[in-house]
Amino acid sequence: MNYLSRDAAMSAIKNMKNFHDDIVLLYKQHGMDLLDNLGRRNIVMSQAQEKFFAQALVDLCGDVEADGKTGQPDIVIPSLGRELECKLTTRNKGGAISLQTDFETLSQKGKLDYLYVIADSTFNRFSVLHFIDLCVDDFRHVSNGSRGKVGMKKHEGMKKCNVLLGSAVCINDINISKWKDRLLSAKTDSRREKIKEKIEYWETTPGKYRFELEEVS
Repeated sequence: MNYLSRDAAMSAIKNMKNFHDDIVLLYKQHGMDLLDNLGRRNIVMSQAQEKFFAQALVDLCGDVEADGKTGQPDIVIPSLGRELECKLTTRNKGGAISLQTDFETLSQKGKLDYLYVIADSTFNRFSVLHFIDLCVDDFRHVSNGSRGKVGMKKHEGMKKCNVLLGSAVCINDINISKWKDRLLSAKTDSRREKIKEKIEYWETTPGKYRFELEEVS
């Protein structure tokens, strides 16, 4: 059930950008730089994500609730019987993108819809990923020191994803295609065997993904 559209996502992101520009300026006026700590920036922007995506969903789904109270779902769509968890994240210093959730909450609910917004450091480029019915099996186990947060197993979660902005590239598919092309031009049996091993590796390895962000002006 893909109840979010690209147009709705674009409208919400543009509103988030305008709000982001306003608070960056406000911080600057008080001698602070909001972009010094992107984790903190994303926390500040989390309520804006809920508010503006809820507004965008009204036109698509009718009644939508997003009261922001602690312990309550981020967005509720009574007409569809859906709860939507909103997450905002940015690449870490190593370039990786972690799609996390609170394990206890997901365990209690059984399954939930998720809206992950990936933003760059300047809040100009984005990927918007809408997941339907994610469950605990789509995430890794809780580890010591994780404070109850678990990362998504992307090879499982992406099966339930509708990419609204940006793109999700399966690295396995790229490598399989690359090695199959090289197999056609291989000159020796030993070279062909090595290439077949590469192809088998990427065909049997759980899917790895690269997220490409889209500029929103």
